[in-house]
Amino acid sequence: MIRHLALGVLILFLAAFGSTAQAENRVALVIGNAAYATVPRLANPAGDAARVAEALRSAGFQSVTLAADLGRADLIAALNTFTEAAGQADWALVYFAGHGLEIGGVNYLVPVDARLKSDRDIGDEAVPLDRVLQAIEPARKLRLVVLDACRDNPFAGQMRRTIATRSVGRGLAPVEPEGGTLVAYAAKHRQTALDGEGANSPFALAFTRRLATPGLEINKLFRLVRDDVLTATDRRQEPFVYGSLPGDDFYFAEGIAARPTEAAPGLAAKLPSTATAQATPPISAPPQQVAALPPARDPTGPTRPPSPGGGNAPVNAPLVSFQRSNAGWMASVSLPEPAIALAWRLGEAAPFQDTGLLDVIDQRTGRRMPNPAIQLDADSGAATLQVRYVDAAGVTVGPFPIPFEPHAALRQEQRRTLEMVAGSWLSFRDFNGVLLYYTTLVSYRCGIKEVRIGLDRPEPDRVVALPPCDEANPFAVPGNVLPYLKAPPGTRSASVQLRYSDGTVSPVRVFKR
Repeated sequence: MIRHLALGVLILFLAAFGSTAQAENRVALVIGNAAYATVPRLANPAGDAARVAEALRSAGFQSVTLAADLGRADLIAALNTFTEAAGQADWALVYFAGHGLEIGGVNYLVPVDARLKSDRDIGDEAVPLDRVLQAIEPARKLRLVVLDACRDNPFAGQMRRTIATRSVGRGLAPVEPEGGTLVAYAAKHRQTALDGEGANSPFALAFTRRLATPGLEINKLFRLVRDDVLTATDRRQEPFVYGSLPGDDFYFAEGIAARPTEAAPGLAAKLPSTATAQATPPISAPPQQVAALPPARDPTGPTRPPSPGGGNAPVNAPLVSFQRSNAGWMASVSLPEPAIALAWRLGEAAPFQDTGLLDVIDQRTGRRMPNPAIQLDADSGAATLQVRYVDAAGVTVGPFPIPFEPHAALRQEQRRTLEMVAGSWLSFRDFNGVLLYYTTLVSYRCGIKEVRIGLDRPEPDRVVALPPCDEANPFAVPGNVLPYLKAPPGTRSASVQLRYSDGTVSPVRVFKR
């Protein structure tokens, strides 16, 4: 399928998909928190998280969970779920873009529903970094936390100080993780990170670019990221890494970078460029030196039919999943083969739009990877999404018709999210009595047809009414809704079962006080 590859690119391809990478199980949790409830929205975390998630998938991570705008309950639930995955993995990585802050020497990740009216609220409304370190601790070989969360603290001006000795620091405090664990800050302790002028932060750009370089050991990778960010920010921001690793070498992109042979003077100039590449010890060539071919835009070359029976068409069509946020819809495209361009349109009449290219090298093609994300307006109606791509040989494949029905897609996506955060469906709180909160169920109510809850009973026995689904603003909790039940003082547990909007029923889950 991939023809006429230069020898150097072929070496990268074979090395990047070698036996070592295949044998290791690598998992990641990638979080972008942007839509904060009480402070201005952040511009870049959503795009930074999507970029990092795609780079990790391209680097061979078997499982990459991408989550956006998590409240505290959802963030803790996501960490709980990820802990189980980390226990079966060789590598476990958590990337967080959003607000982080330090109070009294303790670092916290700030969920989007935090209000932080006083310094005493931090323990109830934010998540300490130690909780994140606990989530990755079970991994067998490498544990990594990457925090692009050192921005100016917007809560400081509104936060009431109740303990005179408790300081609220600038940026994050230094940490000392245990051996085999690295914690990478986008900006070193007591320094704040910049969002940059484009769609991604300087740190996210540098991290994803270096991550794609074959044969670049992880300690060297972060040193190069530091240099890249210092240059991009005129030395105003310096990333920093805490922790230590054992003697083994660790690579995001396994393989050996290509470089010219050390021939006698004048000899190299006589050789064709494809003959000068050989397997050498790993070096840190930047991605743009690997991608020697220009990016493809709107192709004019040959096409082949999308149906499996036509010529050398792919066996499978692209897979598309739809995710709804407050900003609108995002369609994530997964292609069945390497590609150098991706385009889409809604309906039959509109012109195709190119999704553009990521600053990530696909070692299978030696070229930049197409952006797999398609943004759709929040009020987009039912339509057919047409997707086509250009394969590695320059042949246009498609278009493929993908049905988009926002009413059904919203409910399917919310059901998937509910299953992922099942550990946060209910939570007890002692405040003027015993309160049983079900905020998560209210937030994702579009995926639910009925909720049953039981107090101190193994089987739920009462129906709890949820507000109607608001498809224009599906995640908002109405101001007149109290998302909790008042339970008797002696209540010790609660059971819950959901009937999803498609009519299926969840297992009964029990939550203990």
